[in-house]
Amino acid sequence: MKPQILKLLSAATALGAALSLHAENTITWETLGNERSADYGNYYIQRFVVESDAPFDRLAFCAFKRGLHAVNPADSVIEILPGYFVVASERFRGARPGKPVVVELRSDGALRNISFAPDGMHLVCDGKPVAARNVRKPITSWPAQYQVPGENGSVDRMIYAPEAFAINDSLRSDWRPGPYMAIPTPKKVKLSGRYFDAPEKFEVKYVKVKDRRNDYYRARVDGPRLTIYTNSSNPEALAARLVERIKGSADASGKVPAAEIEDWADLSYRGLMIDVARNFTSKDDMKRLIDLMAAYGLNVLHFHVGDDEGWRVEIPELPELTETGSRRGYTTDDNVPFLKGIYSGDGNPHSSTPANGHYSVNDYVELLRYAAERGIDIIPEFDTPGHSRAAIRAMEYRYRRTGDASLRLIHDGDSSRYTTAQDFHDNIMNPALEGPYRFWTIVMESLIDTYKKAGVPLRAIHIGGDEVPAHAWDGSGPAMRLMAEKGMTHQRELHAWFVERVAAIAAEKGVKIAGWQEIALDHSPQYNATVQPVVEAVNCWTNAGDFGPQIASQGFPLILSNVDYLYFDQTPTTHPEEPGLVWGGIVDEFRPLHATVDRLCPGDAATQARVAGISGQLFSETVRSRAMIERYILPRILGLAERAHNVSATLTDSEYFGTLTGEMEKWAADGRDHYLRQPGIRDNGGMIEMNDAYGFGEIRYTLDGSEPTAVSPLYTAPFSSAGIRQVRARLFHGPAASVTSVLYID
Repeated sequence: MKPQILKLLSAATALGAALSLHAENTITWETLGNERSADYGNYYIQRFVVESDAPFDRLAFCAFKRGLHAVNPADSVIEILPGYFVVASERFRGARPGKPVVVELRSDGALRNISFAPDGMHLVCDGKPVAARNVRKPITSWPAQYQVPGENGSVDRMIYAPEAFAINDSLRSDWRPGPYMAIPTPKKVKLSGRYFDAPEKFEVKYVKVKDRRNDYYRARVDGPRLTIYTNSSNPEALAARLVERIKGSADASGKVPAAEIEDWADLSYRGLMIDVARNFTSKDDMKRLIDLMAAYGLNVLHFHVGDDEGWRVEIPELPELTETGSRRGYTTDDNVPFLKGIYSGDGNPHSSTPANGHYSVNDYVELLRYAAERGIDIIPEFDTPGHSRAAIRAMEYRYRRTGDASLRLIHDGDSSRYTTAQDFHDNIMNPALEGPYRFWTIVMESLIDTYKKAGVPLRAIHIGGDEVPAHAWDGSGPAMRLMAEKGMTHQRELHAWFVERVAAIAAEKGVKIAGWQEIALDHSPQYNATVQPVVEAVNCWTNAGDFGPQIASQGFPLILSNVDYLYFDQTPTTHPEEPGLVWGGIVDEFRPLHATVDRLCPGDAATQARVAGISGQLFSETVRSRAMIERYILPRILGLAERAHNVSATLTDSEYFGTLTGEMEKWAADGRDHYLRQPGIRDNGGMIEMNDAYGFGEIRYTLDGSEPTAVSPLYTAPFSSAGIRQVRARLFHGPAASVTSVLYID
């Protein structure tokens, strides 16, 4: 550590903790634009303006890992964890009222969208975190902020207003689905020509039928008495969806067309993965999301509750998992009962931010019952042996507290050096130890008890199994000895050994497992014969190769989960202010609709018959609230639901867009956030014209370069462009708002 930093740390007590008494500390962030260096590398300058009434020690923030270099030589950048950074400086001693401190960091690479800006900005004083109001300025104030300089000129990914105008014109559709034909579209609808008054409540009678198709039903709709012939294990949930479909088919006068409907789902597994490990979502907010799933006939909540950044479900036998693994905060020491900060938060492991939180057993039981009533199974995922930092740190804390080493997931003296896809170096369980298997035994037994308490079947436990990097156990003596003893020649076999052991534990307890594609690819026939009978689902996530057909052809139940069609955390456009990740490509509202079996699992009929399901994924690195989850999911959930029920193409893009336009009205009325395409703006013969893709909402605009808000002038008709140099506009609809469209006028 630099002497300068040591000096700062030793001075911490002199600075005191007066900051905590202040009404508000503010940290304002902005980027000064992408640049290109002499060696042809890209970089950008981040500026932090700290307004504090008193001296402080450090400025801390979360951001995706990249090289950071202080512009001011008096400042030092320290990486506490990949994704969590602090800046230390003697200059911070000079903070006082009316004298903000400015910190500038040169950052490697290019800033492409707002999700790569810092979050969780806070101060540190006397070794303790101090909350601060976070302000992030837009990155669209001028083009150099988001244009990426290159050898042959700048690449500009902004969707400017004239382009948006043309896109909106091409998309806008007056088409609306006919009676009973809302998404997911049913297989057969026969209208009788008769109409009846929509009753306040239907009298529902169920008749059990034998049929091998998934959630098959046949119903005659011709009045308040509704008879449903079905094989569903949860006919009440099916009836609830059918009643909503009937109500949605009423005309303006409240008349409902009589009809006969016959339908079933092509896929038995119709899933949505929600990640609450990286950033937490409350029980009540999860109920709202479960309602959304049920409305569109999804039946599996793949609940990502354990990963590097958090463990979110109580295991009473191992209280350290949530005591330590469900909280994140400021610390430079792993020997504390919480995790280091990352992604979000304010440095305080006890504050109400998405960094902190978990479900007690009673909370989880409540969620299980709530989901089951709506026809949804919850499959919990605890990612192992990789992606296990939260569990590892929790069990290390347990070891230090109790002295019991039997549940340690790593061992002393392991000198392995590796870097994961998320830049971690300390997040992989060691398969050569007995601790991981004792750990999984306790976790499985506890989950079995919890599901029994809820009176809900445990469909499977997802063990993860993905993204273990090469050389993960190079420096582990026990791992090398096990490999030699078993004749293993590659660490992939050691990874397979782990999966086999966990699968055996599950089989002994009568539980199925699920996993990501790595548990089903490139293994021995002996492995496949042992593991495959225990597997309920394999999520194929990659967009490269022919992994889906490989998984299916080996007899594993394939769940289509491809990143370039079904990862809802990927950005839907290239607009710099649109949140979302970019590594998997653009996933707009049409991509899930195009996720047909023949496209994602090309092959013969026998191979495609092993496609067990489809799943949309929402990882939460960039999620901070339920509203953000809704923005990522809606309207993409419609394409997912359509493909889950009908594996082959059904609706055209125009019909689909017309359908989702109608659904958006419901979401707005229900107070749900949702993605909106940006409005278009063009200068047409000296007149400013604006449009949107939907035919509803309000376009609000500004002419002074500022960001439009919900109270900015309302666009109602074209107006003269004389004297105007810039127009900015956003579309507002209920709680939703689009990104800003920009028109520059020469």
